[in-house]
Amino acid sequence: MVNKKAKTKEIFMVFLLVIAFAGLLFWGNYRFAKAEPGGSDFLYRWLPTRLVAFEGYDNPYSAEVEYQVELMHHGHAHQEDETPGIFAYPYYTMGAFLPFALTRNFLLARAAWMTLMELAHLGIVFLILKMIKFTPTKFLLPALILFALFPADFAQALVDGNPSSLAAFFAVLALFFISREKDVWGGIFLALSTIKPQLVVLFFALVWLWAFSTRRWKIISSSAISLVFLLGMSFLLQPSWAVEFVTDLTTYTGVASPSTPRAILSYWMPASTANMIAWVLSLISLLVIFYILKFYYAKDFSALFWASTLIFILMPFTGITSAKSNYVAMLPAVVLLLWFGSKKMNIRESLLGGVLLLWIPLSWVFFLAGRSWVVNGRLIYFLDFYPLPMLLLTLYFFMRPTQQNLALTFFDKSNKRG
Repeated sequence: MVNKKAKTKEIFMVFLLVIAFAGLLFWGNYRFAKAEPGGSDFLYRWLPTRLVAFEGYDNPYSAEVEYQVELMHHGHAHQEDETPGIFAYPYYTMGAFLPFALTRNFLLARAAWMTLMELAHLGIVFLILKMIKFTPTKFLLPALILFALFPADFAQALVDGNPSSLAAFFAVLALFFISREKDVWGGIFLALSTIKPQLVVLFFALVWLWAFSTRRWKIISSSAISLVFLLGMSFLLQPSWAVEFVTDLTTYTGVASPSTPRAILSYWMPASTANMIAWVLSLISLLVIFYILKFYYAKDFSALFWASTLIFILMPFTGITSAKSNYVAMLPAVVLLLWFGSKKMNIRESLLGGVLLLWIPLSWVFFLAGRSWVVNGRLIYFLDFYPLPMLLLTLYFFMRPTQQNLALTFFDKSNKRG
């Protein structure tokens, strides 16, 4: 009885600490939102959700809603060089923004959303640490927490208010439940991760193929049922949403910041050379994907976990639209590399923490250089797009497991199926 009371008290204290921490985050985010403009990604999903849910508009993809977004963002209907107010997401994505659409106050809603997304970043870190049973030192853990929030690679999603942070968190939750053989919940969160489809398209296929190869049918059935429910409710509320979503997505791809190798490299070199390099990168990505499939098919969860973390690193090179805000999905790979460096290569954790802290200012140097660095009269724009995934891919080369000697030994045998 005493132990039970002590455990309850401990849980209550942790809950209070989390609430207090979230409150401090919210206060800081509100001050930031008030002082700094931004949050456009959040605005473009929050306002359509509010207009449809609470202000009598019928369709988040309609011209009327688009105009209201443009009016709030630009002060007028968008001009040729401005982003149109399109809702380039599945209809059911509005469900994620519905609680924040309860308020008319954009600053308040943005600060609350930023707080949730920051907690999602930290949630990703702690879920992965728990999955791989890795307890960092008192220096490495704070460094990892700072790394999850402040590098340009991850801060952009937070400042812009992109739902990629939440989608990545759902993807990691899916892996977490699958690792514990709670496959129904794993499938549900796998379906929820599709609130940003372009982020998880390869990951979703990867998990389904693995589930098929290991006869984990509940993962497939529960995610399929969940998706049918999300899509069914969307069609029930807005029958034409799918066609309008594809139309908006096509439009958005043409006006958004470059997010494929071909588009980015075109800023650095002649278009013909950029096209050739982009095709080479896509081919290399395809070969790596085939290696992943060969390695992880019908293997235990540790193989799926390794493959999943690698597939998120690979996304920017595949040719699939992969905005910088999607980089938060690379956080699990960072944690896994820290485990590998500490446990397999015996690198001091203080050194690993120092590297994480060093990357924070370095990432902002890349970011600023990508907005101002001119070579031979050509702006080397979006220079910051590739340093992190290239570094992670290089480090993954040293961690590559084989089918004969699986390098990832952190999962209990109880979490494996033979």
